[in-house]
Amino acid sequence: MRDLAATPALGVGVLHNPAVPDLLAADPGLVDYVSVMPDMFWTDRGPEATPRFVELDSWIRFLDWAVGRFPLVAHSIGLSIGSAEFSDDAYVEQLGRWHQRYRFHWHSDHLSFAQVRSASGREQHAGMAVPLPFDFDVLEMVTERIRALRPRLASPFLVENAVAYLSFSDQDMNEPAFLNALARDSGCALLLDLHNLYTNARNHNFDASAFLSELDLGAVVEVHIAGGGEFAGMYTDSHSGPCPEPVWALLEEIMPRTPNLKGVTFEFHDSYFPRFGAEGVREQLTRARAVWSRYRPQ
Repeated sequence: MRDLAATPALGVGVLHNPAVPDLLAADPGLVDYVSVMPDMFWTDRGPEATPRFVELDSWIRFLDWAVGRFPLVAHSIGLSIGSAEFSDDAYVEQLGRWHQRYRFHWHSDHLSFAQVRSASGREQHAGMAVPLPFDFDVLEMVTERIRALRPRLASPFLVENAVAYLSFSDQDMNEPAFLNALARDSGCALLLDLHNLYTNARNHNFDASAFLSELDLGAVVEVHIAGGGEFAGMYTDSHSGPCPEPVWALLEEIMPRTPNLKGVTFEFHDSYFPRFGAEGVREQLTRARAVWSRYRPQ
């Protein structure tokens, strides 16, 4: 895990969305760091366009304000590292430029693919993270992609366990074994999304604690926590409010067992903010900080 030893423990952060700038302007002490999704700060006009990436001025103003006040980490959604045939060098170069500009402490993306081929034959973003089967050939492909990617980003690279609303039959291994092998063979670290794990355990009826007992928790650098809700007979990772109590229990469970953990990030979707409110967000961050402080005292 390149530069991991030199990466400081940050504490408790929040994933940026349009509701966050006002929250932090009113209370800068609310978080220890901010996680940003670079893809949300520009318009991607497509591979044939010049310039391809056009920055959104109002969003950039927040980032330029935040970089002098908070440590920043990057959480992208466009690498599509699970795509079998798709590779976007220009997108990776854009991320590399942003690393030089904003000095992200680490960079994460999802163990999934997002690029799909349309009826016209063009690649396009599906607007969702599509999970991968945990097979040896997929492991080899993703390992090679991450090995090639890591030298192009100026920080440790993390892979997030994905939420999956379907399951594949006859896989070569289970998810913890896949993640362990990927971290070992590619040199990446792990972003353990506890709400994704809770969602999958609830929908597919397995024991989340048993999952954690098989996972190499020494590879975990960041943890995500969030809330969700029921929809059409399924529990969803909607980031729609406070964390369920089982997610808090999982956080308590892993804190003593994650020696390389650098941060816990709370995620909420801005569309739910009017009913959640600033106080609701503050309560979640305060509770996360209390957990962090018990296991990571200054």
